[in-house]
Amino acid sequence: MKRLLVVLLAVAAISIFADTVLMWFTDGPDFDLITAQTERFTKQTGEKVVILNLPYYLEYKPKLAAMAKAGSPPDVARETDLLPWVDYAIDLKPLVEKYTGMKFEEWLENVSFYKAGFKKLYEKYNKVVGIPYTSDAHAIFYNKEIFRKAGIEPPKDRPWTIDEWYAAMKKIKQSGAARYALVYDFSPYRFSNLLYVFGGGIWDREGKNIIIDSKESIEALEFFVKLHDEDLIPKAVWLTGDAPAKYFQNGLAAMYVSGTWMLAQFREQLKFDWGVIMWPYKRERAVMTGGKYIVPFTEKGAALAFFLTNEENLAEFAGKLYLIPDRKDLADKVKIEDPLISEVYAVVMKDLAESTRGSMVPDWYDPDTAAIVQANRTVINDHIKAAIAKEKTPEQAFKELAAILRKAAGK
Repeated sequence: MKRLLVVLLAVAAISIFADTVLMWFTDGPDFDLITAQTERFTKQTGEKVVILNLPYYLEYKPKLAAMAKAGSPPDVARETDLLPWVDYAIDLKPLVEKYTGMKFEEWLENVSFYKAGFKKLYEKYNKVVGIPYTSDAHAIFYNKEIFRKAGIEPPKDRPWTIDEWYAAMKKIKQSGAARYALVYDFSPYRFSNLLYVFGGGIWDREGKNIIIDSKESIEALEFFVKLHDEDLIPKAVWLTGDAPAKYFQNGLAAMYVSGTWMLAQFREQLKFDWGVIMWPYKRERAVMTGGKYIVPFTEKGAALAFFLTNEENLAEFAGKLYLIPDRKDLADKVKIEDPLISEVYAVVMKDLAESTRGSMVPDWYDPDTAAIVQANRTVINDHIKAAIAKEKTPEQAFKELAAILRKAAGK
């Protein structure tokens, strides 16, 4: 609470002296680049920008939510979701033509190229609460050197089954090649990818029924708990909020479930041979996609948001950080020439193309059903943690969670 008060006071103090406050979390080596772009914005407009850079895990979302509810949000923020900000962000629709020169309909088609959920949100609320920024996909990174020491060669043309993946993790642990076989991001969004490959989910595909307590969903949690029980995954990440990336970066974990937003950081920092594997599956193939938005809370923030997402700056940002820019007019203009990054994207895109699960829109993007999930992110995490900590069985955890979600959905 004290840290939140400090942040709120800092924003209030900054607002006195700065024209625009940008709240940011870093995804790898992006801070220098966003600093350079905001300095360019200052030179062009005379508007000073102060970047409030906070760690994403456990801090960023709660602080931004508290600031918005207290009536003291930053002018603009980098975000992974739009639904939580519908009642707080300004409507950008009247400003689109002023800042982009495009008619609104043209702009909407251009920026919703990769994010169908963005258009759905606009159609429901008739309000634009943010601007699509970059797209990415979940990925399982692996340390090729550890795999070689353990005598493991992942298949090149297909994914492992869940049983094969588990056997590989056991072999890594037993060989002593690494302290842990896997580290897994502390995120309900990341965890849900495991739900999907087991054939489960939070909502069903039609968005009509909560299925987090289905046999398939419970089985996914049982598997996740087993990996923690057998010390294949460090418990500290999910139970205490320990930063996951360091386990992979320091060679303590052979694999890391995260996403393609880590590519620039890994390309710069990793000193070992690495790559990605396709998502293992039990019943279905699934790879979740997602991305970032720029969300303005004031018109000052809107000016910076449109600047950061214009063709020139977004192409620069995405190109240098190996990300997919969320503009149709940039689809063929941002090229990846690095051979390692190209190899990674080839695997990820093949996995996406062969996915049998299809869209996860009801869980995370449909404004009617995803709102229930977004409002209960912490509750979802708490129930997963309770199963890992042996406070509840996986079945108890997900049956209780299902009851909470159904009540929230009026089911």
